[in-house]
Amino acid sequence: MDITPQEESMIKAFRESDLPPLFVLIRVRNDIANDIGNVKESQRDVIVKTLEKYIGPLWEDYHEGKNHK
Repeated sequence: MDITPQEESMIKAFRESDLPPLFVLIRVRNDIANDIGNVKESQRDVIVKTLEKYIGPLWEDYHEGKNHK
Protein backbone atom coordinates (compact mmCIF):
# COMPACT_ATOMS: atom_id res chain seq x y z
CA MET A 1 0.00 0.00 0.00
CA ASP A 2 1.38 3.39 -0.96
CA ILE A 3 1.47 6.15 1.61
CA THR A 4 0.44 9.58 0.39
CA PRO A 5 2.34 12.70 1.48
CA GLN A 6 -0.68 13.66 3.62
CA GLU A 7 -0.65 10.29 5.37
CA GLU A 8 3.08 10.54 5.94
CA SER A 9 2.63 13.99 7.51
CA MET A 10 -0.18 12.70 9.71
CA ILE A 11 1.93 9.75 10.92
CA LYS A 12 4.86 12.06 11.65
CA ALA A 13 2.60 14.44 13.59
CA PHE A 14 1.21 11.58 15.69
CA ARG A 15 4.71 10.36 16.53
CA GLU A 16 5.88 13.81 17.53
CA SER A 17 2.86 14.53 19.72
CA ASP A 18 3.42 11.66 22.19
CA LEU A 19 -0.25 10.74 22.05
CA PRO A 20 -1.35 7.43 23.60
CA PRO A 21 -1.46 4.59 21.05
CA LEU A 22 -5.18 4.07 21.67
CA PHE A 23 -5.94 7.67 20.72
CA VAL A 24 -3.83 7.40 17.59
CA LEU A 25 -5.54 4.17 16.47
CA ILE A 26 -8.99 5.67 17.00
CA ARG A 27 -8.03 8.83 15.12
CA VAL A 28 -6.57 6.88 12.19
CA ARG A 29 -9.63 4.61 12.12
CA ASN A 30 -11.97 7.60 12.00
CA ASP A 31 -9.92 9.39 9.34
CA ILE A 32 -9.87 6.31 7.10
CA ALA A 33 -13.57 5.56 7.70
CA ASN A 34 -14.44 9.07 6.53
CA ASP A 35 -11.97 9.27 3.63
CA ILE A 36 -14.12 8.76 0.55
CA GLY A 37 -11.69 10.49 -1.80
CA ASN A 38 -8.47 8.55 -1.33
CA VAL A 39 -9.47 5.08 -0.16
CA LYS A 40 -11.72 2.71 -2.08
CA GLU A 41 -14.79 1.60 -0.15
CA SER A 42 -13.75 -2.07 -0.11
CA GLN A 43 -10.27 -1.18 1.17
CA ARG A 44 -11.72 1.26 3.69
CA ASP A 45 -13.98 -1.39 5.20
CA VAL A 46 -11.13 -3.90 5.53
CA ILE A 47 -8.78 -1.35 7.10
CA VAL A 48 -11.43 -0.08 9.52
CA LYS A 49 -12.35 -3.60 10.63
CA THR A 50 -8.68 -4.49 11.12
CA LEU A 51 -8.08 -1.37 13.21
CA GLU A 52 -11.18 -2.10 15.27
CA LYS A 53 -9.76 -5.54 16.13
CA TYR A 54 -6.74 -3.80 17.65
CA ILE A 55 -8.72 -0.97 19.25
CA GLY A 56 -11.26 -3.21 21.01
CA PRO A 57 -8.91 -4.87 23.54
CA LEU A 58 -7.03 -1.61 24.16
CA TRP A 59 -10.33 0.18 24.81
CA GLU A 60 -11.37 -2.50 27.30
CA ASP A 61 -7.99 -2.31 29.07
CA TYR A 62 -8.27 1.48 29.20
CA HIS A 63 -11.69 1.34 30.84
CA GLU A 64 -10.65 -1.41 33.26
CA GLY A 65 -7.71 0.76 34.31
CA LYS A 66 -10.00 3.76 34.88
CA ASN A 67 -12.43 1.69 36.98
CA HIS A 68 -9.66 0.30 39.23
CA LYS A 69 -8.35 3.72 40.26
